[in-house]
Amino acid sequence: MYKLQYFIFKIFSSILLLFPEKTRFKFAEKLGILGYYLIKKRRIIALANLKLAFPDKTYEERKKIAKESYKIMAKAFISTLWFEDYLKTNVELEDFDRVTSIKEKGDGIAVALIHMGNMEASLKAGEKYKIVTVAKAQRNPYIDNFITEARKKMNVVLLKKSKQTSRDLLEQIEEKNVIALFTDHRDKGTTVEFFGEETVSPTGVVSIALKHNLPLVIGYNVMHEDNTCTTYFTKELDLVRTASFKDDVKVNTQMMMSVIESIIKNYPNQWMWFHDRWKLYKKIKNDDIKS
Repeated sequence: MYKLQYFIFKIFSSILLLFPEKTRFKFAEKLGILGYYLIKKRRIIALANLKLAFPDKTYEERKKIAKESYKIMAKAFISTLWFEDYLKTNVELEDFDRVTSIKEKGDGIAVALIHMGNMEASLKAGEKYKIVTVAKAQRNPYIDNFITEARKKMNVVLLKKSKQTSRDLLEQIEEKNVIALFTDHRDKGTTVEFFGEETVSPTGVVSIALKHNLPLVIGYNVMHEDNTCTTYFTKELDLVRTASFKDDVKVNTQMMMSVIESIIKNYPNQWMWFHDRWKLYKKIKNDDIKS
């Protein structure tokens, strides 16, 4: 079954790449809107999240943001099929000197990534520095290997989540590579307030920065109407360091999530709203999201 899935994936990729880039992105936009209407659970989650985050906006305004988000996420996914070429011509790194100035000292750095825009476009930084990130292994081992090998070509070390991950990360930290972890989705961690609502946030990138005394910045991407995109890097976060590591992790994770919240508010259509960030799906009724 996995071989058949991979075979279909390769055929689809080959056919799509026969078309001009602009056509591929038009196809991706239609695919995104199709996903918005066909996958009811994710649509409800997206609209519920948007109502929580932007209660002052009308239902139609929130629906428009959701649809734009779906289109951008679809375009981000589709572009991975020719990602090496896409990175060369379509991606700008803004404020990258904030990373460069740290790396030129010979130091390591931790980057908190956000599921925004063309999310993986920050990998363009791999042209200059080795990037290390962590992701779940794909169920299909053939597709998983395809993704892993493609990232290696871009000077990216893609670690798979496992019992070995912490040890592998430690080796990469000691080599002073760029440790870039997505950190805005719900995961095991600490309780924070996000868009005025209590939720749980992963603490990995903050814990690494504190434990290994690494500078921490936030990286996020914005995809433009012409399908190019820009990856931005914030100033180094001013981390609180006291005698209590546990308290420091919680305080700094909250501070980081507050910065992330302000970034999302500036570019609401760019964020991945269909992730059940606040565990709302089981609580909300379809009529509630329209009020």
